[in-house]
Amino acid sequence: MAKDPPLYEGNAIFRNQPSYKIFNKSFEHVDDALYTFLNEVDPEVLRLELQETANVFKSFNRNTALRDPRTDQVPGRTICDNSSGGTGYSFPNPLDQHSELNLKQQAACMRVLLAWQRSEPVDEEDFVVWQATEKKRCNEQQRVQKHIHDHELGRKEIIYAPMRSLVAVYRKWYELSVKKLLKRYPNESYVTFSGLPQLSQCKSLNSQTVSMEQVEVERIVGQVRLWPEVKLSQEALSTLQVRLDRYAARETKDPAKLLSDEEKDLELEANNIFVLPLDSLLMLLTTGSYIDLPTEMFVSLRECPKSNHKCMEFQSPFPARNCGWHTNSLVLKHAYEAYISQPGQAKWLHFENGAVKEVPDKLICEMSSTDFHMAYKLHKIDQHSSDIVDASANTALVSWSLRCKSEGDEDKDFQIFSTLPIPAVKDSKGKKPLGCHLIKLENKPDCGCEIMSKYELISAWLQLKLLQADVGHCTRISLRDFKPMLEEKLALISLEQQLHDYYNTSMPQLLSNLYEFLKLLDTVCVGEYLLRYSPKYKDKFLLCNVTKEATAQSFKLDQLLTETTPSDQIFLTQSSFLPISPTLCGRLHEELQLLPCAFPAKANGRSVQRRKAAISRPEPERRAPGRRQPHKKWTAAQTEEFRRRCKSGQKIRARARKKAAAKNEKDELEKIMTL
Repeated sequence: MAKDPPLYEGNAIFRNQPSYKIFNKSFEHVDDALYTFLNEVDPEVLRLELQETANVFKSFNRNTALRDPRTDQVPGRTICDNSSGGTGYSFPNPLDQHSELNLKQQAACMRVLLAWQRSEPVDEEDFVVWQATEKKRCNEQQRVQKHIHDHELGRKEIIYAPMRSLVAVYRKWYELSVKKLLKRYPNESYVTFSGLPQLSQCKSLNSQTVSMEQVEVERIVGQVRLWPEVKLSQEALSTLQVRLDRYAARETKDPAKLLSDEEKDLELEANNIFVLPLDSLLMLLTTGSYIDLPTEMFVSLRECPKSNHKCMEFQSPFPARNCGWHTNSLVLKHAYEAYISQPGQAKWLHFENGAVKEVPDKLICEMSSTDFHMAYKLHKIDQHSSDIVDASANTALVSWSLRCKSEGDEDKDFQIFSTLPIPAVKDSKGKKPLGCHLIKLENKPDCGCEIMSKYELISAWLQLKLLQADVGHCTRISLRDFKPMLEEKLALISLEQQLHDYYNTSMPQLLSNLYEFLKLLDTVCVGEYLLRYSPKYKDKFLLCNVTKEATAQSFKLDQLLTETTPSDQIFLTQSSFLPISPTLCGRLHEELQLLPCAFPAKANGRSVQRRKAAISRPEPERRAPGRRQPHKKWTAAQTEEFRRRCKSGQKIRARARKKAAAKNEKDELEKIMTL
């Protein structure tokens, strides 16, 4: 058979060529050579990228979260609404408990408290509701205090977490203060010379009355702020929250020496004198009450050769070596004083030699010649990118006598000179000083305003007494975000009442103890001493003097000051607790329409009746069934007698249940208040 002729294969130039489909591919096709070349990834780079991505998703934590560039910290909340001006706090009520008072009753009681707080007249109808609900309010206050105590106990680390930044700043300020102390005093060895009883142990055998008499401001030196209306702005507090380290971690100025040696010698010709600064006086009156208070100070006892009278001079105490409520407030106070002293922030009056003149405003900034070729360097916000003007300071010298009046004896008194700073004046002539200005940090801002500590109450009382002022001021600020919670006015009567109610402390009794302590100090030999408090000897002050030979019991000054680093560990491990004040209405209460120390009222306006605590009764003993007796019908008199006995038994059991419930509540409250 003949072979088929070959097919036409076309021109040879087109032979062995790829199909037309190859030429019709798009540029982004994976098989395209140019596309593959341009998008080729180095395998080593690809391996590292895949590995980092895998690590991020395997170990995601707060270390990889976005940080605030101003503070280099992870923000607590990702969303913050400052448009409304509210605090954003809510009362912690996980069990959804409600008040025994309805909405109208809580509103009426709040209006009464706000009127008293603002020194305004109280509406009669509201006061009637206040008196009618007194028993309910008192019972509910006890339950709320226990609820808040349990809430703080279970979340203490979270509540005091914002305290870490304050502790870090306090450490830096403490180091600066210690360096200054070691430059001023020689680094010598000290050993315990004698012991003096603490003021709580210094009680007179005879009935006596001790008071502060003849109080007079001798002189004022320095710059005092002119502040007609005391109020801290939110802008200043927001700045301090971000730049706290910049303003607070600075060396503080020493107070001016207002009492010369010649003036001391003149006073010594008539009587013994005591030079007792306000901080030293507070250390004597409150040592051992809290862990974060000063515990050492120098005391100088010298005798006048002409009159044989003694001059007993106390120096300012050493800074506290433990952190807590009072060191937190101290850090914020130093920061605010430095911030407000910057040019253009406030008006100041200069006191010197009895004359008062207004300090002219300095230029906020001086424009230097612009250098367009200067190198740009990025600074962190907490670094000293520009110089800060030192905080303005002042010192007032106050003379007063501690007079003792006893039955049948002549009045005796001690002449005392005290120095203290004046927080502000209200008029341009400097005649109306502000008695005191305390900055108190609220640790539980979502629960209400805490009561003031014993140290704060005594400090405010002494400042009002020494400056002879009628009114002081306390600014309450949230520890969580530095928001102002309340501007509170302080008066002597209210301070004395709080000391009596919360701490069972009487200022006349405390002054009597101080008088007895100074009498004992007068019997000590002349010399230079270090007055020290140790928790090991809770009822004594240790009086230490210099020793030339070091012994096992001696210690050096630098060892005492630098042996430990200030921390909040002891404070957090202690069961310290400040109850909520039932009489102070802050921003939280006004925003939530919530009565202090009360649970939220029901939305429908009805009050909640509290359930009575049931008493567990023992089960009756089982007895063997006896022989069945024939049923005998009761007469009408027997039935009535049985009903009477049942009713009386019910009443007795109900009264027993009420007594047991009241006793349980009282025991729980005592456990809380003793802390």
